[in-house]
Amino acid sequence: MEEAFRAALLAYNGLTALVGTRIDWGERAGQLPSIRLLLVSGVPLYTYGGRVSLTPYRVQADCFGARYGVAKAVARAVQGACDTLSRPVWDACFVEAERDDQERDAGGTLVHRTSLDLRLWHHS
Repeated sequence: MEEAFRAALLAYNGLTALVGTRIDWGERAGQLPSIRLLLVSGVPLYTYGGRVSLTPYRVQADCFGARYGVAKAVARAVQGACDTLSRPVWDACFVEAERDDQERDAGGTLVHRTSLDLRLWHHS
């Protein structure tokens, strides 16, 4: 799922126009703007007949920018990319929560972040 989701985000021109290829799992690229993806949960679904091919995942997408407006624009582009996910790989993508924050990087520079909690339904 991780590779397929990153590839889907990279295929969305509105997003890559903002961040290029700076979309990574687990770590934030040094250059801004960028996106850090974190897997929060992903538990397969089962019936009495066994495991089904559809798995719900919860992914946190941290959208970073040097300014608040840039972080927010990246988050909106992630939402746009999620709206384009389609079958047979994806069943749905929903934004379940959004929050804004800021932090200082190792050099002391203020970095703005908009975090999205995404619910992805992926066919394996």
